[in-house]
Amino acid sequence: MYMKNTEILPCVKVDKKRGEAIRIALRDRKLLRTDARIISHAEFIYLPITHVPNEHEQTELDITDIETGEFELLEPRRSIEELVGFKPSFEIVGDIAVLTGDVENEQLVAEAIMNLHKSIKVVAKRLSAVEGVFRSRRLKILAGEHRTETMHKENGCRYLLDLERVYFNPRLARERNRVASLAAAHSKTEKESVIDMFAGVGSFSIQIAKRAPQSYVTAIDINPAAVKYLRENIKLNAVSNIEAVRGDIKEVHVNFIDRADRIIMNLPKSVYLFLELALRMLKPGGGVIHFYVLESAYEASADKRLDTAIDKAKQKLRTKLKEHEVLWMDAQKVKVYAPYTYIIGIDVAIRE
Repeated sequence: MYMKNTEILPCVKVDKKRGEAIRIALRDRKLLRTDARIISHAEFIYLPITHVPNEHEQTELDITDIETGEFELLEPRRSIEELVGFKPSFEIVGDIAVLTGDVENEQLVAEAIMNLHKSIKVVAKRLSAVEGVFRSRRLKILAGEHRTETMHKENGCRYLLDLERVYFNPRLARERNRVASLAAAHSKTEKESVIDMFAGVGSFSIQIAKRAPQSYVTAIDINPAAVKYLRENIKLNAVSNIEAVRGDIKEVHVNFIDRADRIIMNLPKSVYLFLELALRMLKPGGGVIHFYVLESAYEASADKRLDTAIDKAKQKLRTKLKEHEVLWMDAQKVKVYAPYTYIIGIDVAIRE
């Protein structure tokens, strides 16, 4: 008879809706026990951890419920490095893995990924960067089923999308959870009108609508394919406090002048071109903008590059807002974009 190998471990108890975001956060901080099977119950999941986080870590991670439990230990799994001799760069969206860098023997790598990740049904590689105003990209299927449409699950939401026709970045899961948490917390005391200027398939918008049901979200995108999936995802996630709008924000923003309490501007490469439109859409009393921008720090030493990039991003935005009263401004790294270059997320509260 097969006997399970178990061990009593400390764990984080968390609501299922937040489970994936907390799992990723614990993993990134080397706190998650990846050799133990996660326990899932009706409303909660239990994430095994290497040690009990200190008070600062618990506050940073927004976790409060630390318990102990008996967890099944998993057999060591062969790594992809063992199979192909190096660590290829790839990301997973739904059941599709996408190679994000140039690799030799790409067919061998694709087959190794499918062997290691049984949930992966397609392996593709990028043939282009994100292109054009529709933010689409070209892919090549290397292994598995011949399709680029998938269902991605994140932070308690589901997103149907086509990776060739729409923009979606799975590495922003933690940031989307953070912004949705802020909107949900604020909406407990005040109903908000939220505008997502570059909504895509609803990755920010739907999470906010679901977690702040008393608020109203307007999700706008110029890409007809993105809006098609956005509308399907609204139904899929059963949220009714959200409106999908297809159009160029330069034209449709006039319908939303003085309407927004909170605005999401997730277009890092050209976000400054649309800042004035966002300011027009804020209510006369002001509001909050979640502003995403690319910033580099080539000139700084290695240990100061991130801080330098954050400071530069904040100063540039302050300069652009010099005719407005900035009540507060917070900034953080969202992700590394390229060597010495980061996507910086800035939360700024403005009063007219």
